[in-house]
Amino acid sequence: MQPNLRTCFLLAAIGTVGYAQSPNRTPLLTSSSHSYSVGAKLLVGFQDMPAGAKGELAITPSNVIFTSSAVIDRLTRRRISDVFVGDERLETGGAVGKVARVAIPFGGGAVLGTVTQEQVGLLTINYRDDHDGLRSVVFQLPKKDALEIENEMGFDVISHPPVIHSRVCTIHDTSASLHVRPIQSIQGLLVAPEYESLLYETLIELPAQKFHVNRLFPGGAQGAECANYTLTLIVEDFSKGNALTRASTGPAGLFVGVTKLAVRMELRDANGRLLLGKEVKASRRGDRESLTAASAAAGDIAKAVKKADLWLDRARMN
Repeated sequence: MQPNLRTCFLLAAIGTVGYAQSPNRTPLLTSSSHSYSVGAKLLVGFQDMPAGAKGELAITPSNVIFTSSAVIDRLTRRRISDVFVGDERLETGGAVGKVARVAIPFGGGAVLGTVTQEQVGLLTINYRDDHDGLRSVVFQLPKKDALEIENEMGFDVISHPPVIHSRVCTIHDTSASLHVRPIQSIQGLLVAPEYESLLYETLIELPAQKFHVNRLFPGGAQGAECANYTLTLIVEDFSKGNALTRASTGPAGLFVGVTKLAVRMELRDANGRLLLGKEVKASRRGDRESLTAASAAAGDIAKAVKKADLWLDRARMN
C-alpha cells in the first residue's frame, strides 16, 4: 500500500510542476531567407540590458541582435572572435518543485528531482567592443538552437578574425585606473568558457567605485596599456557541478554535484610591483544554479581590490 501511495503522490507532484512551468516554454528557432531568431535569456554581456532579461535573439548576416521589451542591443558579427556552446541542468519546478521533493515520502523526492530538471544550452560569444576591449555575452537557450547558431557563425570567426593593433603607453593615467586582463587558467585545466565569461563580464560590469578606482578597462581596450593597475586572474581549480545529482540525492546533494571555482588574483601597479596576491574560492550547493559561483567569485575579487585601497597607494607614489 505504501508504494502505491508514494507513486500517486509523485505523479501528482510532477503534474503540478509541469503545469507551473508550461507557460514559460521557449519558442523554437524560426528562420527566413536572411535571418533567424529564437527565444533566449541574457545571462551577462550587454550593458544596456539587465542580467536575466528574456527576449528574442536574432542572427542576421551582419549582426547579433537581442530584443527584450522595448530595449534592443546588437553586436556586429565582424567583431566576434569566438563562439562556444556549453550546457547546464537547471531546476525547472521552482518553489513548487522544491516543496514537492521535500514533501514526498519514502525517497520519492529524489525521484522527482530527476524529472524537474531541464538541460539548456549556454551560448558564449567573445567579441571586441568599439574600443577593442575584449568582451563576452552569454545567452541561455535550447541547446539544439545554440549548436545551430554556433555552426552558422563559425565560418565568420575563422575567416574574419578581429585585427587588434598593438599600442605602447607613453604617459600613465594620473588617477587610479584598473586594467582587468582576460581570464587565464593553469596549464592542463579545462574551464568551461561560459564560467570564464561570466566571471570576467561580472567584474567588468561592476561600477568602478566597487574597486575604489575611477575607471575600469577591459583587456586590450584603448587606454588599458596606460592604466595604473593591472588585475590578473588565473583559474587554479574548476569542477562543474550537476544540478540533477544535487536534486536527486536529497541531503547528500549538499556534498555531491557541487560547482567549485578557485581563482588566483594578482594586483600589480604600473611598474609590475605586486600589491596583492590572493586565492578566491566559490562554490554552489543545493538547488542554487551552478553559474552563480562565477558571480560570487567576482564579488569577492572586487572586495579584495577595494581593500587594497589604491587611492592611498597613488598618494604614496605621488
